[in-house]
Amino acid sequence: MQEVRNSDGRLVCRIDDATGTVEIRIKDCTTLITRTPDGKTEVINTKNSVA
Repeated sequence: MQEVRNSDGRLVCRIDDATGTVEIRIKDCTTLITRTPDGKTEVINTKNSVA
């Protein structure tokens, strides 16, 4: 995965070059953004369990 950082050097998101999926993690929430074969955008939000 390729990391995308802002001008302060903080991680903004990660991009999977093979699938084109964008992953955004903020605290305990992960958002995955993917493009489906028919050209639509799919957004999946999940909560990560805190151990």
